[in-house]
Amino acid sequence: PSLAESGCRFCTACVEVCPTGAIIDKNLGQGDKKALLVPCQSACPAGIDVPEYVRLIAQGRPQAALAVLRQSVPLPGVLGRVCAHPCEDVCRRGQVDQPVSICLLKRFAADNGGETWQQALPKTTPSGRKVAIVGAGPAGLTAAFFLASKGHGVTIFEAEDQPGGMLRYGIPAFRLPQDILESEINHIQSRGVDIRTNAKIASLGDLQSQGYDAVFLAVGAQLSRSIPLEGGDQGRVIRGLDFLKALRRGQNPPIGARVVVAGGGNVALDAALSALRQGAQLVEMVCLEKRAEMPAHAWQVEGAEAEGVKVHNSWGPTAVQPDGSIGFRRCVSVFDHQGKFNPAYDE
Repeated sequence: PSLAESGCRFCTACVEVCPTGAIIDKNLGQGDKKALLVPCQSACPAGIDVPEYVRLIAQGRPQAALAVLRQSVPLPGVLGRVCAHPCEDVCRRGQVDQPVSICLLKRFAADNGGETWQQALPKTTPSGRKVAIVGAGPAGLTAAFFLASKGHGVTIFEAEDQPGGMLRYGIPAFRLPQDILESEINHIQSRGVDIRTNAKIASLGDLQSQGYDAVFLAVGAQLSRSIPLEGGDQGRVIRGLDFLKALRRGQNPPIGARVVVAGGGNVALDAALSALRQGAQLVEMVCLEKRAEMPAHAWQVEGAEAEGVKVHNSWGPTAVQPDGSIGFRRCVSVFDHQGKFNPAYDE
């Protein structure tokens, strides 16, 4: 009676092979044909073969699906939990009803694919070359995985006492459980990658003198962003990323019953939700942007509100008083006519 009931997967493959030309993709524009036909794969920063692994999951073969994922990314379990999934924004199924849950399917494959994916990895022949990687965050770990897969000897130098970088210290545990991260790092190490922690590098000369053929710097961007704010240097004011790091290190910074988070991004959201879990009775999130302009993902904002976070849009902070109160002024626009960040206020 309908395409949906017929089992059609709306993959448009029939359009490509129809011998009569009777089936026409009316929505296909001009440009890169593959990008237009398979926008999910083109939108993926890692170029994962989304249609293939989704198809394998539908066939009840999560092991094979995980093997496909591992060809493009060494951290599928992490991505299945924290990826921003731009693929779903352009999923062609969304033109019919709603996008395929590509990110959650990645998580399903990672959690249920077992270990047989390792059999699909190509056998490596030692190349005799050595690479030093500075930083064991997502970039360093990913580079290490693929370099080791090519047969190169890889050593990662990490200044912290544990590898993972912002995956470990910047993302709350309720989003990314530590055992998932540990498992994926162990898989990378099983490829012969040597990870040395508490190993801060003072200069490139230190590495060059050790005979490495190449050096990859993956030190990340771990400094908290700050805004010039009167009273912002008080002890009661904590930068968002510093707060999240302290929690992941088990330091449990003290907070009061009422917390105000200034910002509208994903770090601000994580800080707000973490404050709730630390015992705050009221958490209010105040940001410059209108609801539709917030840099945080809409679905995450909705989730935070469902947990009790109160969101106030179009307000900018002015000063923090010694008694802990904070003032705001109405923000009438965040960007100027050229699209640049240049907030304007109604004083």
